[in-house]
Amino acid sequence: MLQTAIVGLGNVATWHRRGIERTPGARLTAVVDVDEFVARERAAEWDVSSYTDLEDLFAEESVDWVHVCTPVATHADVAIQCLRAGAHVLVEKPVTATREEFESLVETADETGLRATVVHNQVFYAPFQRARELITSRRFGRLHGVSVRWLENNDPREPGRGDWVLDLPGGEFGEGIVHPVYVGLRSAGYPASEDAVNVKRVDTTGDPTVEYDGIAVSYRTDSDVTCTIQHHSNVRGSRQVEFFAAEGRVVADIPTQTVQVYPEGYGPNATVERPMLNAAYWTARNAASAARSVALVHARRALADLRGGEFTVHDTHTPVIRREVNAIEGKGPGPTPHEEADWANRIYTMVNEGVGE
Repeated sequence: MLQTAIVGLGNVATWHRRGIERTPGARLTAVVDVDEFVARERAAEWDVSSYTDLEDLFAEESVDWVHVCTPVATHADVAIQCLRAGAHVLVEKPVTATREEFESLVETADETGLRATVVHNQVFYAPFQRARELITSRRFGRLHGVSVRWLENNDPREPGRGDWVLDLPGGEFGEGIVHPVYVGLRSAGYPASEDAVNVKRVDTTGDPTVEYDGIAVSYRTDSDVTCTIQHHSNVRGSRQVEFFAAEGRVVADIPTQTVQVYPEGYGPNATVERPMLNAAYWTARNAASAARSVALVHARRALADLRGGEFTVHDTHTPVIRREVNAIEGKGPGPTPHEEADWANRIYTMVNEGVGE
């Protein structure tokens, strides 16, 4: 049983606590926060010990695993301190603010022989996983490209995670840009090189305190798969991943929790006799699939209510936590490949440094 502590008690800590509770092999025993009132309040609510200092935590408790949920600027220091104290670490995204911090964290994990893993949770949405299974099965032939569209209806100047996000170049928006980046990496594969990556930033706020509120990232893999990532704030929210293959398109739609399949086109190069009728047929099939998905979600939520439990389609932290526990116990590879974590950090820092502008 992994004795587990959470450091940093902002909003995301609640998802970590839920995931730990739902994971055999892990038990939450302590929480740490620089705000003593917050630490004590959460500890009382969750029936665990509370601390305001990491040294006190390790001096008084036996801790096997620490979840680092502090502001990104502190991730590297906190995670390295935990590794040197003998605990594995699970670090919230973005894993570190700089390349130097990332490399130092990896080096420390290698030296201690302990695991340091970043939370790339949104690849565990069910429709995304189903869509990837269809593509990797080669049912639609060779993959040519991936388009990730992550649209947020938030403002980079309005902090939802705490005022610390305002110190980031992209403010509240900039804290979350790594989500569509790692989704693209998991979908298309990794860039052939840093030279194969192109980064563009936009700022529609007109506010000098914000460096960007939208990004466009594109790259090419060694297999000549192209990936484009569009992420914007201050627009109507939507999250979609579209796979372009030789024999069809597959779209994972996160808000509706559906997978839309388009095996045929309807343009001038259509391969069917009645392309527009065929397109209407697949549109109707996909709409019916969306309706079934919505009904299933409501049914599962109602069943959870009857049983006095919790249900949310957005609990993508639990799969991460369960896979990482298995990896620590030597039973699996873990939720986030090292190369994915490395490339996500590279692209994240390229965006923040304005590389490729």
